[in-house]
Formats: sequence, structure tokens, C-alpha cells
Amino acid sequence: MVIRAPRAPRAARRSVAASALGAALVALAAPAPPALAQPEPAPSAAPTAAPAPTAAPPTPTEAPPTPTAAPAPSVSADEALARAKALFQEGNELRKIGDCQRALELYLRSRRLVASVPNTLNAAFCLDQLGRYDEALELYEALLTDFRAELGEPERKSVASTIATLRTRIGSVLVSSNVDGLVLIDGRPRGRIPVSGPIRLLPGGHTLRVVKDGWRTFETILTVRVAETTSVDAKLEPLANTGRLKIEDERLVGADLIIDGTLIGQLPWEGSLAPGPHFYSVRKGNLGSAPREANVVAGQRAVATVEAGPLGEEVRVVAQPLSADLAINGVPVGKGQWRGALPLGRHTFEAHEPGYFARTLRTTVDRTTTGDIVLPLAIDEAHPRWGRRVGVFRLEAASGYAFAASLESDAERSCGSFRCSNVSRPSGFLAGLRGSYEFPIGAAIELTAGYLSLHTALERSLDTTYLAPGGGTARLPIRYTFQDDIDLAGVTVMVGGSYHYGLSSWFDVGGALGLGVVLAEMRDAVTGAASDARRTVAVAVQNAGNGVRAAAPFAMPELRLRLKLGRITASAGLGVGFFLVDGPPLETGSTYVVGAECDEADPTVDCAPGKKVVFEELAHGTFTMFLPNVAVGYRF
Repeated sequence: MVIRAPRAPRAARRSVAASALGAALVALAAPAPPALAQPEPAPSAAPTAAPAPTAAPPTPTEAPPTPTAAPAPSVSADEALARAKALFQEGNELRKIGDCQRALELYLRSRRLVASVPNTLNAAFCLDQLGRYDEALELYEALLTDFRAELGEPERKSVASTIATLRTRIGSVLVSSNVDGLVLIDGRPRGRIPVSGPIRLLPGGHTLRVVKDGWRTFETILTVRVAETTSVDAKLEPLANTGRLKIEDERLVGADLIIDGTLIGQLPWEGSLAPGPHFYSVRKGNLGSAPREANVVAGQRAVATVEAGPLGEEVRVVAQPLSADLAINGVPVGKGQWRGALPLGRHTFEAHEPGYFARTLRTTVDRTTTGDIVLPLAIDEAHPRWGRRVGVFRLEAASGYAFAASLESDAERSCGSFRCSNVSRPSGFLAGLRGSYEFPIGAAIELTAGYLSLHTALERSLDTTYLAPGGGTARLPIRYTFQDDIDLAGVTVMVGGSYHYGLSSWFDVGGALGLGVVLAEMRDAVTGAASDARRTVAVAVQNAGNGVRAAAPFAMPELRLRLKLGRITASAGLGVGFFLVDGPPLETGSTYVVGAECDEADPTVDCAPGKKVVFEELAHGTFTMFLPNVAVGYRF
């Protein structure tokens, strides 16, 4: 879930908000500035689209509201004013710490109780800071129309300059229709047709609806551009058939009733609607309900119930793209956007659109939850909506830890006749580059080039005998002890295929199968000693450590998990390599003692002749290698 206030492009924010914010900080630093006191203008970058304001934008004030407008009729004037002041001061505290979103809610609640210069100005300032320029413009204009007599000439000029700048940051829509219906844009009522003029809106996509009782609702997605007016002619069709819906609750008499995003009346309510599903909610003060669904049948009356609880602040649920269908707690609430207050607690938000991966968000709404709840949908490139699509080329750098139980070399297999100790597990690495071409169905062909290195070591000893010198038949005991260091390394090339299945827009699982060959160089740098009961001497093995080159073919299946972050991918896998043929024999020859001159009269190990103890052993046999690995790639 993303909960954030709407943002505008950086250049636009600088031109309208930078100097206002600087001025606001100056005002907040003062112990008790008078209402609308103007500090020196803060420096700001001049926009290219419009000249910089000639006067500093209005500064948020610390002065509490005064009863310049009639309070809400349900409470006394003194109670309304006291509550408006308290809300205003709470808003100031939040604004001081940079929380304009929550401060705005408090200023607007204060203004609903007692509209005044301070709460109107501070609400406009916060809307300006949040990039909601169309709403800020409405309140700045209200300062000049409703409170003009309370503003001095410098303040009027400052507000007028800010209004002129804001008008260059917005577009508008002119709505006409064949009925006198109510216009709702992004779930917010914006007047009844005929409207007095163009409706100002932020640039970008918006959901426009025109509703009228007895007529089928008109709905469209429109795109607004800066300084342009878009015209929409809403043609509504009369309903041929209707059903009736009744909603009542003794605990919520007088509560506002919103049906399909439109304030339609108060409880208890009964009226005619088009056949089919409708969503409704109620609100009475701080109590209300989440959207619920009612199914209206032609010619029949349906009765709906209400489940109300304490409400949080107003939020806006936004799907991207705006053409996506939205649902809250499983109840469809239209396309693109929904605006309203939800009961405190856990809620589920869903968005889906053909050609995109569906998105579900579960979150808890509390008293601090404000702003936008955004559900961005990722494109499902394999969906038929997008027609025939070409594949993509991907290049990855991969590296893994290679290990095996044994290389199945003759040295390791000799442990049946030799006594072996300190045997290490063959291990090393395989690193390289992997290029692939992935088809729209998820299958891909791959080519990998890299370098493989494996090493193992062991100690082994063999007890045997040799003929005593001098031509006799006696045999003398001797023990050979060897230290083997076996290496297998070389350039590795592998071709194969893979398939990945997307579990979401950013994560998939897959498998691969490759056939490859290691252009390997293999060697055993064997050293050792010979001993009897009296002496121990070194031995030399002919051609020990000489490398032998040969191709080692293998097959490697692999399982993979892949994370997709735009064009960047990161994956983890486990491959199992099956080396299919025995390697070549090494060039190791006979073993000779390197000792003193042989004394035939008193023979010792120095008299042992050359012997084929580790003669031409195989470098490796058929073995299995395991390769846990990671890779980072880029999609072209």
C-alpha cells in the first residue's frame, strides 16, 4: 500500500509553494505573529511557464478564527467558535512539524464550524503545499470574495498574485448534458448542470460522472492539460425499468446517504434505481459505514441494512490506470477513484483491469490515515489485450558456489585400497554471463559463457613390499604416503532453454535445462614420502602436476526464483550438473624414492626401486555437481 498526498511536478511546486513555505517558516519562528503578517519573500526559482509572483504568497497565520460567518446550526455560536479555535490550533501544531495533510483536515473541520480568514488561509496554504492547486485556488478566491473587507490592500494583492500563478498550473473541463444532473469528478460533487463555467482541475486523468434520478449514469475518463479546457457532452439515457431500494436504521436517522458515490438524501430513504448492483454508504458526524452492495431488481423493492462505526479521516482510493475497477472489502465502487471516510479497522482494497495484473491491498485505517491509497497495476505483457508481442533480450551476470561429493577421480576412488585421510569435498565456483531471448509466453533460449573451477585434496597411504637388492627373493616392507591436490578448471559454455511463470508483476518462478561443456585443464600436484621401520624419505612422481586438457560435457537442470524491478532483474537458483563421461588419464608416472645410496648389505627404504603406485590415474569420473547461484540482469 502507498499512502501519500498528491504530488505535482517539481517545477510547478517550486513556483507556487517554495516562497510560501519559506514565508511560512519565518512566520512560525515568530512568537505570535498577527494574522496575515507578511514577512520578506523567500527566494525561489522563477518558473518558465509564468512570471514569478510580484508579491509574497499569503503566509499561514497563527491567529484563531473569529466569528465572521454563521456557525453550524446544530451547536451554539459559542460552542462552535470554541471548537473551531481548538481544531485550528491543533492544525497549526501539525503544520509546524510539516504534516500539512493532517493539518488540512483540521483546518477544513474548523472552517465547517466557523469560516474565517485564518482557517481559510491556512487550509489554502496546505492545499497549495500538497499540490492540490485546484482546491487551493477555490479557497484563495473565497478569501477575496467572502472576506475581502477583512483583508488589507497588501494582503489582497498577495492573494491575487497567488491566484494568478495557480491559474497557470491547472486545466479545466466544461460539462454539458441533456439533463440537469449532478456532476461528480473523482467522487467529489462539482455542481449541477448547467454549470456556471469550466470546472478547474489538476492536469492528468480524472473520472467524471453525471447522475440524475431516473436516468442511467454517465461516466467517462478524461485527461486534463495545463491551461486547456476540455469539453464533455454527457448524454444520459432514461431508465426503461426501475426497482426500488429502501435503507433505514433507527440509530442513524438523519444520516447522509451516498449511493454510487452521490449524496442522494438522508435516512430513512426509499427511491427508484436502475436494476442491478449499487453501492451505498452512510455518514452521520463521526459515525458511518464502509461501502456496501445492494442488488436492485426491476419491479421489486429491496431492503438494505447499515453497519456503522467510528470513522477515520477522508481518504482517496486511486487505481492506476483510472480505467481499472475498484472494490473495497469486496464491494465494487466504480472505476478509477473513490473518495470518502472509512470506519476504523482493517479494510481490503482491490483493483483489476484486463491486460494488467490484479492488485489487492490490506491495511488498517486509523485516525492518522489520510491522503491517497494508491493501487498501481502492472501490465501483463502476455495478455491478449496487447495483441502479438515480441520477446525481450536479457543479459545477466551470474555467479555460484560449486561443490560435489566427489570428482570420482582415481585418486579418490583408490581409498578402497589406500588408507585415506583429510579428504576435502570438491568445491569452487562457476561465474559468467548469460544471455537469453524470452518469448511472450515465458519460454526462453539461453547461452551461458563462464569459468568453472573445482579443487579437492586428500592424503592417502599404501603399505606394500619390494624385492631386496642383491638378487634374493626376500621382500622388504615399504609405506608410501601421498598428498594429492586435484584441480579441474576451464572455460565453460552452455546452451539451453528456460521457462518462467509469473506469480505477480514483480515475481516469477522458473526452470531451465542446459547442455554444456567445460574446456578443462586437469592436474594432480601429488607429493609424498616413503618409509620403513628405520627411515622416511621423500618420493618423486614423474610428471606430477602436469596439466591435461580435455572437454568435460555435462547437463544441468536448474530451478529459479526471479525478482523483476522494471528493467532490472535479480534471481536465485539451484542447478545440478551431471558430468556425463570419465575424464582423461593424468600423466603421472612411476614413483621413485629420493634418498641416500642403497646399501645392499643393510638395505633400507633407500633401496626401493621405482614403482607404478599412482600411475596414469583418471582426472575425474562421472560425477554430480551442485550449484546454488545468484544473478543480476538487465532487460533490453
